[in-house]
Amino acid sequence: MTFLLIFGAVAGLYMLALLFRLASYALPVYVGIGCAFLLLRHDFGHLAAIVGGLTAGIATLLLGQCLIAFIRSTMLRTGIALLFAIPAAIAGFQGAHALGSLATDNSALLAVLGSIAALATSISAWRSVTMTGPDTPVPPNFAGPVSGHAHAARPTSTE
Repeated sequence: MTFLLIFGAVAGLYMLALLFRLASYALPVYVGIGCAFLLLRHDFGHLAAIVGGLTAGIATLLLGQCLIAFIRSTMLRTGIALLFAIPAAIAGFQGAHALGSLATDNSALLAVLGSIAALATSISAWRSVTMTGPDTPVPPNFAGPVSGHAHAARPTSTE
């Protein structure tokens, strides 16, 4: 019985880690599912809905990453990153609320827990989309003046 409790705790923590890691994919998943249901509603068939949903989700992800990488305007980059961070926050809130409701029925506690998870997942998605990480210090002599003269290439013998 103790083994099952430990295994359940590890599985729960792994699910939370996956939630944070996969938070930036909430928008492409929403777009893909929406496209698939739209195609199903218009009688395109199940295979077309699956292919169309996968294509729409992948296209959304690639388009967002390309726009973040190539657009220089900080306002546009912020807007695109918010498009990915807001659905991630919604997914984080819903995930924490669902997992928390397994333990308690207190709605105020669930709202606070969901809000904290929403903030954490949106920050995680923001960092994932904008590809920012902690700042790394640059050594002071990194771009110092070059001393000495350029040497001509020396021929090497392979004897």
